[in-house]
Amino acid sequence: MSVEQQQWSAILNPCAGAKCLIKDLTLIERTFREMNLSIDQHITSYKGHACEIAKHLVNNGVRNILVFGGDGTMNEVVNGIFQSEVSDKSSISLALVPYGTGNDWARFWKLKKSRKNLKFFFTALLSGEKHLIDVGRVKTTDTTENTYYFLNALGSGFDAKVVKYASWIKNHFFGGAWVYSLAVFLAIIKHRSYTMNIRCEEKELFVEPIYTMSIGNGCFTGGGLKQTPDAVPTDGFFHSIVVKQLSFLHIVRAAKYLFTGRLLEHPCVFSHKLKNFSCQSEKKIDVEIDGVQLPACKRFQVTIIPSALTFVTPKK
Repeated sequence: MSVEQQQWSAILNPCAGAKCLIKDLTLIERTFREMNLSIDQHITSYKGHACEIAKHLVNNGVRNILVFGGDGTMNEVVNGIFQSEVSDKSSISLALVPYGTGNDWARFWKLKKSRKNLKFFFTALLSGEKHLIDVGRVKTTDTTENTYYFLNALGSGFDAKVVKYASWIKNHFFGGAWVYSLAVFLAIIKHRSYTMNIRCEEKELFVEPIYTMSIGNGCFTGGGLKQTPDAVPTDGFFHSIVVKQLSFLHIVRAAKYLFTGRLLEHPCVFSHKLKNFSCQSEKKIDVEIDGVQLPACKRFQVTIIPSALTFVTPKK
C-alpha cells in the first residue's frame, strides 16, 4: 500500500523539545500538502492530552498514528492506546518524528529527522519497516491500584530524581539536551538510597538500601545514557540494573562508568534479564516511566507485554 493510500493521523506536541516543534508547524503542514498526504492533525494543548487523543482515535477506527514529540509524548500515546477498547493492540502502528529533549526511544531506532528534508523523512517513515515491540505495564498498589504503560524504561531512585530535576529545569528555564546532564549532576549530589524489597519471578533478589534501579525495554535513558546496554524492545524481556547503596566517593567514581556506557562493569551494579518483578519500600519512592514522573509510591509491580504494538521505522 502506498503512503498516499494509508490512513494516518498525526498527534503533535507543540511544547516538545523546548518548543522546537511549534516553530515547525507551518513547515510540517506545507510538507503534507506538497506530498498530497491526507493526514488528520491533532495538536495537544495540555499534559495528558495526547493520551486522550490517542484513545479517541483508536476507538474510532484509526490504526496508524504518527507522533511528533519525544519520549513523554510517546508515553501518553501508548497509554491512550492501552486505555482504548481495541482488543488487538498490535494492530495499531506507531511512527515517530523525534522532537523531544531526551529522545531516548528515537535514539535506539536511530531516528533523526531533518527539518530541511522532512519530505524525504516522511516518505521513508510511512513506507518503512514494521516491528512488533514489547510494552511494559506497571501497577502501583498502595491504597488503590493504578496501571500505567511504558515503551522505553522505568526508573526509581536516582533515575527518577534525574527526571524530577530535569522537569524542574525545563519548567523554570528552558530545554535542550544539556538539561539531562545537569539533572544527573544534581541527582548525584542530592539523592540518597532507599531500603527496597525487590523480587523477580517470586524470588527475592534484594532487601537492602538501593541507590537506583532501571528497568529497560530500550537501552538508553536520560538523554543518551546507556544504563541497560543489552535491552532490545523486541525480545520479550526487560534488562535491568540494580545499584546498591553507594558512598559519595563511590558515586563520583561511578559517574565515569555511567557516561561511558560501562556501568555494568561497576562492582556495585547488578544486572538481570526478566519478564516481571515487584518492589516494596517502607517509604514512598520516586518512580518514572519514559521520563514521566508517577506519583510516589511504596509498592509497584512491573510486567512485560510481548509484541504488544507495531512500531514503524524507515527501511535500512
